[in-house]
Amino acid sequence: MNTRELPVVPDRRTVESAVALACRAPSLHNSQPWRWVMGTTLRLYSDPDRLLPATDGFGRQMVISCGAALNHLEYAFTANRWRPVIERLPRSSDRQLLSTVGFVPAPTPTDFVARMAAAIERRRTERLPLDAPSAWTETLEQLVRIIAGTGVELEDLGERSRPALEDASRRMTGLRHDDPTYQAELRWWSGRGLFPDGVPEQARPSDSQQHSVHLSREFPPGRASTPDGSPSEDRAAILLLSTSTDSRLDWLRSGEALSAVLLACTDRRLATCPVTHLTERAATRTMLRELSSGDGMPQVLIRVGAGTGVGEPSPTPRRPLSEVLVRERPAPGNLSGE
Repeated sequence: MNTRELPVVPDRRTVESAVALACRAPSLHNSQPWRWVMGTTLRLYSDPDRLLPATDGFGRQMVISCGAALNHLEYAFTANRWRPVIERLPRSSDRQLLSTVGFVPAPTPTDFVARMAAAIERRRTERLPLDAPSAWTETLEQLVRIIAGTGVELEDLGERSRPALEDASRRMTGLRHDDPTYQAELRWWSGRGLFPDGVPEQARPSDSQQHSVHLSREFPPGRASTPDGSPSEDRAAILLLSTSTDSRLDWLRSGEALSAVLLACTDRRLATCPVTHLTERAATRTMLRELSSGDGMPQVLIRVGAGTGVGEPSPTPRRPLSEVLVRERPAPGNLSGE
């Protein structure tokens, strides 16, 4: 009789609920480039079929997106009394394998963890102008504490950097206008109404407000607009996430830090918008490095501010769970799963 202790795993409903929440994470153009496999552990893979080659040729943002999903997953499981045991970039012949997640039963979650998990379904990407965030010093201190020890540095670039950032964004937009491959890819991922991915019309600024946020990627016009009296000029705080090197582990960790920052801001009723187009070219990454007080590699910018007051926007679509989560079958002759 085999007395070897089997791994403890959550029940199917708990796993599916946590993965569904993990898949609410932000991703480049809402491409959702992740795949989950459940066996004795839960494994996270990037999905190379969802790489955007004209925008993200090296897959850096694909891995960052998966890192954000991994952090969402961690809060979702912890809120359900399971402590995820995460191994990042485990040894494997499959380069797409980004992490394995084991499980240990955990006590009742802290109030902070419960709030972060609850923020997952409320978080949205706000591409319209934002007012300056209130209680910003206190918020910034909390954000720094949350990502301490992750290998990711967070910095508030401040108003002094806004003119240079906006000028770089305008120049980048001009260069992208002359790139037909990029433009075709952008149109493909912009609001294909019948598909559960891409950036839908309600999440893209309308034609009249398309240029109201100078520090933003230019999408085809949508239907989002600010009401009368809402900010006409963007005054969001601008955060930069950087890492000491530029490895796949740095990308994954940056995504986890991005998720934690977005959820903490959402919990504080602040609107957020990841800004990634300025990290897609070597020249603009160098410019960001020069604006920073450190010498790390820029990974993601984040706009944070008070929202437009147009009401709770509808959530962007997500792929069905059946497309992103599969359950591993035991090998023949090993039906017990051992």
